[in-house]
Amino acid sequence: MGTININGLVDTFEAHLSSLALAPATVANYLADLRAFLRWSEETNGDDCSPFCLDCSDIEGFCAYLQEVKGQAPATVNRRIQALRKFYTLAMDQGLAETNPAEGVSLLGESASERSRSLTPGDVDRLLAAVEQSRSQRAVRDWAVVQLLLRAGLKLGELTELRLDDVTLEAGQPYLEVRGLNGDQGRTIPLEQDAYDAVVKYMEIREAAPGVESLCVNRDGNPLSTRSVQRLLHHYAREAGLDGLTTQALRYMYAREVYEMSGDLKTVARHLGHRHLATTIRYLRPSLTDSPEI
Repeated sequence: MGTININGLVDTFEAHLSSLALAPATVANYLADLRAFLRWSEETNGDDCSPFCLDCSDIEGFCAYLQEVKGQAPATVNRRIQALRKFYTLAMDQGLAETNPAEGVSLLGESASERSRSLTPGDVDRLLAAVEQSRSQRAVRDWAVVQLLLRAGLKLGELTELRLDDVTLEAGQPYLEVRGLNGDQGRTIPLEQDAYDAVVKYMEIREAAPGVESLCVNRDGNPLSTRSVQRLLHHYAREAGLDGLTTQALRYMYAREVYEMSGDLKTVARHLGHRHLATTIRYLRPSLTDSPEI
């Protein structure tokens, strides 16, 4: 990262942690957390971006990446936040940073998990209205992105990995071919009418750089990044009064809708790409509790 000596930062952090008389396993975990953050920052912001130029929104973006792309549990994300708080405190003490951006990021709790699972139809309507009312030149693309997350139950990484040849629009039943991520199975997902209409409209105006086969592209015609999807969703969520909304919440909503329409756990598991029915049951726990059949 430019003139920043990353190995030196990690070594200094290790010496600091050791001076705190922490357990060796804790020190090892915190060092791994810091390395993961620095790698993410380099991939996201470029290797010339110093970690001391980042702010609270960058730490929040890292946390969203851990949850939505890596599928990490709240306890793991919280440990990584704690590691970054200690790292930036040390950096402030040494005059390398003026502020501690990790201090402004709240630890995740069960309440955050429950909020992501309790999205209501009214919340969805407000989100969609925010996208529809956007004057952005990329509003058509953004509408397609939100529809694919909401009506196809895609993970964040699955969305950004979609290629043109994964999308079949001409068949009697339009569908997506989704590559499996993080242990989930690849699958075929039928496109609902709203998602189909959104993708067709986006395809009419999509302008990709030469050789780019990704379905979703940025303003330069290059593949849309997971960070860009997070940013656009967070923007529309704020407009809709849904601060903290994640792509995972839209996937939960999709799972509930599939279950309500089919009443069949195996159908939901197939649509989500789950290998094990127990995973699907955890996804649907509030819905299953409300069901007289369970």
